[in-house]
Amino acid sequence: MKKFISLISIISFSVILFQNCEKKVAVQEVNQPNITKPKHIITNVDSLSKIKYSIKVEEIDSIQYYSKQEKIKFSPNPILKISDYKEAKKLLTGIVDFAESGDSDEYHPIKKINFRNGTQLISPTEFDFTFVAYFPTEDILLCEGGHSIDVSYNLKSGKETEETGNPNLIVASPQNKVRLNGSFGGQECYSYFIQRKINNEFVKIIQLDEKFEKLTKLWLCTIGESFWIDEKTLYLTETDFVENGIAKQYFKVEIIEN
Repeated sequence: MKKFISLISIISFSVILFQNCEKKVAVQEVNQPNITKPKHIITNVDSLSKIKYSIKVEEIDSIQYYSKQEKIKFSPNPILKISDYKEAKKLLTGIVDFAESGDSDEYHPIKKINFRNGTQLISPTEFDFTFVAYFPTEDILLCEGGHSIDVSYNLKSGKETEETGNPNLIVASPQNKVRLNGSFGGQECYSYFIQRKINNEFVKIIQLDEKFEKLTKLWLCTIGESFWIDEKTLYLTETDFVENGIAKQYFKVEIIEN
C-alpha cells in the first residue's frame, strides 16, 4: 500500500513539474521581442515600369502656338538656386568635397561627393568639372566640364546628368507632376527629356529628342520657348540659327500612356 501511495506521489510531482515547465516556456515565448518579417514593397517606380510612355507630335503654326500661350493662367515657381560658392560649400559640408583652386574666385573643382544614399563618387582627377550652382529644393549639384558641358548630380539618389539634367532648363506643368528637362552635351545641340513625379522624386519617362526625331524626321536641336497647358500637353518651339537670323518651328507634344 505504501508503495502504491509513493508511486502516486511521484506521478503527481512529475505532473506539477511538467506544468511548471510549460508555464516557464510560455512566459519565455511571450517575453521574446517581436521580430518583424521583411516586407516586399512595390514602389510606384516598379509599377510604372509596366506603363509605356509615348508621344504624339503635331506641327502647328505661330497663331495656334501664341493663342494657347495667351490663355495660360499659371506661372511656374522658380527653382531656388544658389550660385554663391561659399554659401553652397557651407550647405554641402560633409556631402561635397571641393578641391583647392588656389586664388581663383570662379573655378571651384569637385573632388568627392558623398551621396545621401550612402554611395560615393571620387573624381578621377580633381579638375574634371567645376561648381556652377546648387539647387537645394531639388538637391541637385550642377557643374560644368570641358566645352561647357553640363555635369549634374542628384545628391539624394546619386543619379547623374542623363537623368538629372540642368535645373536651369526645367519647365514645369501646372500641377508640377511632369516637366521638361535637358542638358548641354558640349556640342551644338541639347539633349531633352520629360520627367514625371513619382514618390516625391522626378523620374525620366521619355527621352524627348530621340522620340521627336523618330516621329518627325526633324532634329530637336534647341528648344526656344516652351510651356505646358496641362499635365500631358507641352507646346514648344524648335529654334535653329540660320544665316539671316533665327528660324522657328512650332509643335504640340502630347504624352500618351499605354
